[in-house]
Amino acid sequence: MKKDKQKPADKDKVLHNMIKMRRWSIIGGFAVGAQVLLNIVTDPNSTISVFQSLLALGCMGYGLSMTPKIRKLSQSGDNEK
Repeated sequence: MKKDKQKPADKDKVLHNMIKMRRWSIIGGFAVGAQVLLNIVTDPNSTISVFQSLLALGCMGYGLSMTPKIRKLSQSGDNEK
């Protein structure tokens, strides 16, 4: 099957959704990171903070890795207009 080319309105919607997803993944990463810091201060021997810190780094890393895709989509949308 052939893929249908996305319409400009669809690209705008995808771009908007990607921007929202990047924003919330970074905010979630910072929130979990703050929780890790508070957990380390209150209970330094907790092993759960290791998993939470990996989750925080993963969320922030995923959010930041979406930036080139968003930039590429926004530039391709500007070229078509």
